[in-house]
Amino acid sequence: MTPVSVVILTFNRRESVLALLDELSAIEDPALQVLVVDNGSDDGTTQAVTERHPQVELLALRGNTGVGGRNRGIEAARGDIVVTLDDDMVEFTAADLARLRKVFAAEPQLGAVCFKVVWPGTGRVRDWVHRRPVSQADGRFETYEITEGAVAWRRAALTQVGLYREDFFISHEGLDLAYRLLEGGWGIQYDGSISVGHAHAEGGRKSWRRYYYDTRNQIWIAALHLPWREAVPYLLRGQTAMLAYSLRDGFLGPWLRAVRDGWRGIGPYRAQRRPLSVATRAYLRRCDRHRPGFWTLAFKRLRQKDFSLE
Repeated sequence: MTPVSVVILTFNRRESVLALLDELSAIEDPALQVLVVDNGSDDGTTQAVTERHPQVELLALRGNTGVGGRNRGIEAARGDIVVTLDDDMVEFTAADLARLRKVFAAEPQLGAVCFKVVWPGTGRVRDWVHRRPVSQADGRFETYEITEGAVAWRRAALTQVGLYREDFFISHEGLDLAYRLLEGGWGIQYDGSISVGHAHAEGGRKSWRRYYYDTRNQIWIAALHLPWREAVPYLLRGQTAMLAYSLRDGFLGPWLRAVRDGWRGIGPYRAQRRPLSVATRAYLRRCDRHRPGFWTLAFKRLRQKDFSLE
């Protein structure tokens, strides 16, 4: 049986991570490793996990390193398949494990599989980020959207291309890693037969952070990966959209700081710049041809505050 590691990143969500561990402890699977990375919580998470689930492996970090905590968990994982879950996910089952083993075994160049994310207990889709109509949520297709808290990785793929960029902290780190996977010859799929519930716990969230990190990291993504003729329209669309959301929600200050910090900090990313290959850009176009129109997405997101997969 293929070894699988489930890595859970948590920060100040003691009750959420305990609920997820209660569910996972019911799975009888000798080839399953469950590992919790506590990203510097101060709400007693470490002690609570140790007391209720002593069989679970625990990494207690000294501070919140953002996606760095996920990297530490992946590094400590022993499975050939590594599942990364956010601490407020639920309803991941033995059937999902069996499906992942089957999918990865059938396709040797498959690097990552993203799950369907639903409202707990309903099966109704939430947090839809893929370049398809939500009516296709039960299907299976190529994607380049990485749902960081609901995804499975082939360890060999990550060994080849590297882990998340920790200087991103949060936001667009999945897109950066997706680009590197594709450039390395690995596939990325969405599989709607594998699902998790997202309880969307509020603990550990900062109200301003999406407006800051989304805006700043768009600049760095463009500098790292996009040909300039594509980088300019990408930034015009993305930065304008984030400005609109920031004005709508009262976070103009974080948006302005993000633009400043993004351009001030662009130097190292320009030095590392490797524009996407012709083959990868063709893959992206195949994915994007199913995408709903710009105005459809813009109006949807303007109406939808606090969209998050964290």
